[in-house]
Amino acid sequence: MCGRYEAGQKQKIAEAFHVSVTLEDHYFGANVECAPGSIQPVICIKDGERQIVEMRWGFKFPDRLAFNARSDKLISSPFWKERLTQRCIVPASSMLEWKKTSAGPKPKYRLSVKGRQVIGMAGLWGPWKNPKTGQWEDTFAVITDDPNTKMSEIHDRQAIILEPRDYAEWLNESERPPLHLLRILQDDDLVIDPIQVETVDEKPEPPQLGLFG
Repeated sequence: MCGRYEAGQKQKIAEAFHVSVTLEDHYFGANVECAPGSIQPVICIKDGERQIVEMRWGFKFPDRLAFNARSDKLISSPFWKERLTQRCIVPASSMLEWKKTSAGPKPKYRLSVKGRQVIGMAGLWGPWKNPKTGQWEDTFAVITDDPNTKMSEIHDRQAIILEPRDYAEWLNESERPPLHLLRILQDDDLVIDPIQVETVDEKPEPPQLGLFG
């Protein structure tokens, strides 16, 4: 899955995706963790042009927050199928993941891509009503798939990282979704670095309704 990530540097994102980034600095920088339920920068096509805009991470349902979309459910699930025509890219410098353990603190890892300072996670977006305020907001989810061999040692899901050459095709507002672009990163390209954490630093539970608003 993708439960946390770091957006990275504003200028690097602007260069990687050919967009003008005018959003507040607090979204970007080293050690700024992006969490489900929060508002984050997302790249999409709006008004006929590529833009980076603020969106809520996760569609809130009564019993859960859908912040990841399984690639094998994109067609079979009516909810995700309806949003396949609105595709986005979630910019990041790295992803963060915790390894499940039977007891004690969960080991934390930073996942990045060899040779890339900025990565683009495949996503879907659409308008969604904030259940707390009753207001409509642009909301997104990150697409995940089965992990590669290296990632499987940490988690049973992995965010899909798009190739830079595929950004334009993924964002294109075509009715036929380019699902062939949803490929899992090869083992050799995935860099996994352990992060030293305090014993109290465990992965928080998925955010609940109180984070909306």
